[in-house]
Amino acid sequence: MIRIRGARQHNLRNLDLEIPREKLVVVTGPSGSGKSSLAFHTLFAEGQRRFVESLSAYARQFLDQLEKPDVDAIEGLSPAIAIEQRSGGLNPRSTVATATEIYEHLRVLWAAAGTPHDPETGERLEKMAAGDIVAALAAEPEGSRVVVLAPVPREEALEVGRLVADLKRQGFVRVRVNGEMLDLDEAEGAWPERAEEVEIVVDRLVVREGSESRMADSVETALRICGSESRVLVQRPGVDAWEVRSFQTCYRNPKTGFEMGELSPRHFSFNSHLGACPACEGLGTERFCDPTLLVDDGKKPLGAAVKGWWKPKSQREKAFLREAAAMEQMFDVEGRAFDELPEALKWLLFQGGMLETGWKMGAEKKPQVKKFEGLCCEAERKLQGASSEAVRRRISRVMAERPCRVCGGKRLKPGILAVKISSKVAGSAEMESTPAWGIQDFCGMPVEEALAWLGGVQLPADRVEVCGQLVRELEERLSFLERVGLGYLGLDRASGTLSGGEAQRIRLATQLGSGLTGVLYVLDEPSIGLHAEDTGRLVEALKELRDRGNTVVVVEHDEAVIRAADWLVELGPGAGSEGGYLLANGPLDQVANSPTKDWLGRPPASPRRLPATMGGLNWGNDLVIRGAREHNLRDVQVRIPLGTITCLCGPSGSGKSTLADDILMRAMRRHFHGATDRPGAHDGIEGFEHIGKAVIVDQSAIGRSPRSNPATFTGAFDIIRALYAKLPLSRQRGYGPGRFSFNTRGGRCERCEGAGRLKIEMHFLPDAWVPCGACGGKRFNRETLEVAFKGLNIAEVLERSVSEARQVFGAVPKLATLLEVIENLGLGYLRLGQAADTLSGGEAQRLKLAVELAKPAAPHTFYFFDEPTTGLHFGDVERLLTAFRGLRDAGHTVLVVEHQLDVIRAADHVIDLGPGGGKRGGRVVAVGSPEELAADPQSPTGRALAGERRREK
Repeated sequence: MIRIRGARQHNLRNLDLEIPREKLVVVTGPSGSGKSSLAFHTLFAEGQRRFVESLSAYARQFLDQLEKPDVDAIEGLSPAIAIEQRSGGLNPRSTVATATEIYEHLRVLWAAAGTPHDPETGERLEKMAAGDIVAALAAEPEGSRVVVLAPVPREEALEVGRLVADLKRQGFVRVRVNGEMLDLDEAEGAWPERAEEVEIVVDRLVVREGSESRMADSVETALRICGSESRVLVQRPGVDAWEVRSFQTCYRNPKTGFEMGELSPRHFSFNSHLGACPACEGLGTERFCDPTLLVDDGKKPLGAAVKGWWKPKSQREKAFLREAAAMEQMFDVEGRAFDELPEALKWLLFQGGMLETGWKMGAEKKPQVKKFEGLCCEAERKLQGASSEAVRRRISRVMAERPCRVCGGKRLKPGILAVKISSKVAGSAEMESTPAWGIQDFCGMPVEEALAWLGGVQLPADRVEVCGQLVRELEERLSFLERVGLGYLGLDRASGTLSGGEAQRIRLATQLGSGLTGVLYVLDEPSIGLHAEDTGRLVEALKELRDRGNTVVVVEHDEAVIRAADWLVELGPGAGSEGGYLLANGPLDQVANSPTKDWLGRPPASPRRLPATMGGLNWGNDLVIRGAREHNLRDVQVRIPLGTITCLCGPSGSGKSTLADDILMRAMRRHFHGATDRPGAHDGIEGFEHIGKAVIVDQSAIGRSPRSNPATFTGAFDIIRALYAKLPLSRQRGYGPGRFSFNTRGGRCERCEGAGRLKIEMHFLPDAWVPCGACGGKRFNRETLEVAFKGLNIAEVLERSVSEARQVFGAVPKLATLLEVIENLGLGYLRLGQAADTLSGGEAQRLKLAVELAKPAAPHTFYFFDEPTTGLHFGDVERLLTAFRGLRDAGHTVLVVEHQLDVIRAADHVIDLGPGGGKRGGRVVAVGSPEELAADPQSPTGRALAGERRREK
């Protein structure tokens, strides 16, 4: 057992508990009840700290070390590994393949077993060692005549006198010029004017028993002269003609001159100059000026449509207008709407061309022609030479990314991309007809297809034993990714585009592949982003970790994961100061007084689910997306009824984020907020005219600095500072609102610069943070703290929770309303001054919602939420749904991307994508009310809803 005594980290209430080792343990409870404080900030932090302290002082200086948690004792603790719910990072070079180390194995495999091809012609390239050449010649019929030749580089063949003298000095007596033999003594006089091909005659011999030694000497001499190519003339017995045979000791195509040296794993790395595409330096993308971003409004005339980029009085623009008038016989180009201009004219405007700029006067009158630099070319040129940050920012707004035109987005040099391995998968006609694949072709496949391809890989006979282990290791790692529900991901998918849940499951798959035992694994909601049908595979992966002799502690709210657990730890009963108590600790079927157990097992007579709205509404206007085909979407058409709660759901990888984020949200940002985001491929979106405002509430962090907090983000601190500036003592001293900011000089403590604590570097130990000795951790100086409202100074206000602050500022209407909204969303436990970088994605999302709800709403507002139930317990979901219903009842529209079945059941309208992930997804499989989906056996979400209803009965 792992025995914890006196855990007081954050809001934990001096907890004593025991957790069994080598079991699957779920820690659950309301948001803010202390789950992460127990699992991550106590168990993991202490396990990691003890492991690091066991290392040498030299090693410790290179490792991040965690602070010792506030706990009396922990016994039976193992080395700990945290698999958190953070995104895949912003490194543009990181991909799924590199993050899982699959790419390292692929580089070794392709270097060892790959066959180079000419990237221009696609011809397979072969090379032979000197011994192989000798063996090939010795295999000729006995009595065959052989002439070993060494080609001479063309530049050396031009200096005839020097070449002949050098060859004589080396002992050679003959050369072959343009196919004819010449003695060196007579060569200078008989040398042709154009010597297209010159070869040194190294040796002439007859194939017979015992001639291999002489052949070997001759071949090695020829290779020493010419480097990598040897030619041999062969005349077989009874045949008059001579056959020319060419042998290569490196990968080279004599027809095109393409040559490749010895391959190593570094050649297949897009982080190495040996393999990276020189144009994009291995990024796979290039920046370019997007003409659509230059046009503000295509319905306006030219000058207004590209305002800021068009200079109507310049000589260049005047020349363009003259050319336009002549080309299209339109003498009012500037007066016509930009959208009405011919495409050829738009191309000239953006990409440039040759224009007549006037007449050149002289002996004869000639038109003067100059190159017209298109607006896009001008923007790209100015960006490269810009020295001002303001100029770079302005031009960057019209820049976009596209696949590199040299490597096609595949990151590597063309020659490296042409190194291929063949595969034949039995039973798959599509794969059987597939030619050899390059390393980036392989990475472009989804995980499940890559597994099938490896199952039929065809290795060279001499490489089977060496590369077989590599193939087995790759199959194992790919199977782990598939088993945690990521079979739809492409291996070349950029890590920065992964959701937090996907990135976490990738790390889980990596740990499954590590084969470690005796480890404490701590996971943070691994089911996030998983459809109900995919959760079973995740549970099996967690059980496999457990069965290897590891202890698996999971912070989770998903019903399937909770039911599968061996042990339940429940904290609560509330959040913040009302949480931190141990409510249940034991097997699920044995614990008593567990709110979670009550939710899962209420008798049918007591409805354990939330009241769900099941259709019956009379839809009004619709928002219609037509022809969506970005990524795996297959020409999808979707109708979102306005004035409703619509849930977009489907299995992982089915195209939900592509449809909602990449197409609809980007289009909304562009239409309503003037953003330069480029929506994904689609034919059009109808219905924006029925929407007054778009509010996008995602899970991105609300602040990048510890100085950001709920009070500053929501604007509550501005109201509080203004209130304190109006107090009598502030008026008397002349304090303004800035006096009560910890980010500016005047009122803050200057010793810690408003941070409230100081860092002490301990070198071989973790850096220590101590309260500032000048302000005692209060952030402000003594004079500022003398100003009080209801007995509380500004520092004490920041230490209050939202619920406590609401009691204090109940008489300040605007502030009281804002705090009430935050509290109603289940965030009453948050401290006003809590660092923003300590908030979960779900907490950040609900804070954003609170800010929007507190504002006077524009009519017909469209709200978008991306998995808003992240981190929410069953009771918290009820509060969230109440807020959604309030928005709908006020005439607004709510679109939710979600897998949580309670939210889906509460929706008015459900759009189910599927039926699978990746290539098996991208279609609308069902549309309608939750009841209609539950009756549709083709709907993945409908099957999950039907299963829930059967279990309730």
